[in-house]
Amino acid sequence: MIEVCVKQAVGEPDVLVDCPFTQRVLLTSEEKNIRYMMHSVDLDNKPQWFLEKSPEGKVPAIKLDDKWVTDSDVIVDLLEKNYPEPSLAPKPEFASMGCKLFPAFVNFLKSKDPNDGAEKALLDELNALEGHLKSHGPFVCGEKVTAVDLSLAPKLTI
Repeated sequence: MIEVCVKQAVGEPDVLVDCPFTQRVLLTSEEKNIRYMMHSVDLDNKPQWFLEKSPEGKVPAIKLDDKWVTDSDVIVDLLEKNYPEPSLAPKPEFASMGCKLFPAFVNFLKSKDPNDGAEKALLDELNALEGHLKSHGPFVCGEKVTAVDLSLAPKLTI
């Protein structure tokens, strides 16, 4: 069993907050049938036990092989390596599908100029993903869920 530290919702210790990086790690664990114990952490009032595990105070954080890891990309790679079945590796030609979507979304949210192209860039990314899914779907690599889907799904629901 692995341990996972996640961000709790403000004032709601039993509610998982909308964090696409944490959700990606939890979805990966679920798809791989990895048993885990989840610890909700109030990031506004980080407990000492958590800071001892994650000195930078970042989530998600998992304990794997007696070592705490906090970067979701690294975590997902380690889960794939340590729990190879079922494989969530995408087809190489589709591995980067949707990788510009979240940055385009963030740029759109931060945009203060309606003519700076941020909205068009976001719509272009969404349309590209929709077109890909229509021709290759229902998932990014076809009939099977992969790490690409598990990365995109939480970002598309926030």
